[in-house]
Amino acid sequence: MQGPDQTTAETMPGRAGLISLLLCTLFPMLGLFAIGVALPVVAQSFENQPHAALLSQLIGGVAGLAFAVSSPVIGALIDRFGFKRIYIASLVGFALLGALPALMDSLPLIVVSRLFFGITVAGALTAGMAGLGTLPAELRAKMFGRNAVMTSLGAVVTFPLVGALASYDWRYSFLLYLLALLLVPLAMTLEPAIEPKPAPPLPTADLARTGDFRLGVSPVLLLMAAFIGLTMYVGPVFAPFYVSEIGVTDPRLAALPMSAMSIGSLIMASNYGRLHGKFGTTPLFFLTMALAGFGLVGAGLAGSLPVFIAAMFIVSCGLALFTPNLGTYITSTSQRPARGIGWAMSAIFAVQILFPFIAQAIEAALGPAAVFLLLGGVALAAAGVFVIKGLRTRAKQS
Repeated sequence: MQGPDQTTAETMPGRAGLISLLLCTLFPMLGLFAIGVALPVVAQSFENQPHAALLSQLIGGVAGLAFAVSSPVIGALIDRFGFKRIYIASLVGFALLGALPALMDSLPLIVVSRLFFGITVAGALTAGMAGLGTLPAELRAKMFGRNAVMTSLGAVVTFPLVGALASYDWRYSFLLYLLALLLVPLAMTLEPAIEPKPAPPLPTADLARTGDFRLGVSPVLLLMAAFIGLTMYVGPVFAPFYVSEIGVTDPRLAALPMSAMSIGSLIMASNYGRLHGKFGTTPLFFLTMALAGFGLVGAGLAGSLPVFIAAMFIVSCGLALFTPNLGTYITSTSQRPARGIGWAMSAIFAVQILFPFIAQAIEAALGPAAVFLLLGGVALAAAGVFVIKGLRTRAKQS
């Protein structure tokens, strides 16, 4: 039986509600990553406190850990209470808990507050994506693509803004989280939660029968999400160190691969809806792996900065397709879409905690280029699996 706040048909929200949903992917970027620009200033301000450098780094780390652990739980709560309630509560919590460190004078307390803050980031992203999943089917992929575009554009603005605020006072950078309150009135205009609809039958070439799993997502897709999570970390974390191995020491030049990746992400995210309409979800998963694989292998073989920049541009084109395609696929096929999104987001972000250890082990054994080459090889192998499954399906149909 439906609850009092549920409807049975897909509903298109008004402009205000749609804007609030499209901005949901800004919260992980702002809450988990952009604040990193301010953390060195935080460490300097608390240099007289024990373990100031470590605790300052944990300000970012514990929020990411809480995000990864709580995302599946958030998904289950959305299935029970609806995405609207969780989204609004998460927006309020994001603003208040995010700004709380500006009032604190203890690094350990700030770290504890960030642990709870990470849960609100998970709530905002998972509920927002679940809300996009309730849109009419003909608009869903297009809106997930626009959602990804908002992330790319937001990164261009928020990273410099956080740095500028921290240059005056690190506390100002945390007050930026209060902007989430502006979305609360917009989110309140959303339609109440929509009852999960049965998953349609899937072609045998698809990843697995996502709707058949209690997690709301197939283990195959979770494994792919975890791998993409590792690959996403290569650009911002490992690439700056690697370019020094090929003779690039100027920080301005070392930043060029990231700039190229931002451009590639924006281009592909902007065209996701068009690509999905032409090819569908499964071919785009193949394209994600193929582009990421070829780009990573090219980066590992690059002997000059221009070649490395071009390779990382190709990587970003593949990666930019994954998150909107993931959301489209899960919400179109799963009996428990919110739960599936929660588990998928957890897989993407939880594995990133392990990346420094994995990269260090590979680098110590085989050299820094091997990090790119091995990840690229795995991606190309996965792309090959998609090709084989597609050929087998065509053979059966003929």
